[in-house]
Amino acid sequence: MEQTNVKNQEFYKNCTIYFEFLRKKGTTDYAFEDEYYFTMPAISNH
Repeated sequence: MEQTNVKNQEFYKNCTIYFEFLRKKGTTDYAFEDEYYFTMPAISNH
């Protein structure tokens, strides 16, 4: 269970970095955003 939590934290951190990169570049990635917001509730429940 602990390894899953570490992977979830790593996923969240990487997504945050990616979203910050997109903001600085002034672009969007709607396909990724859809997947991210679909996935986060599942990750948050663990």
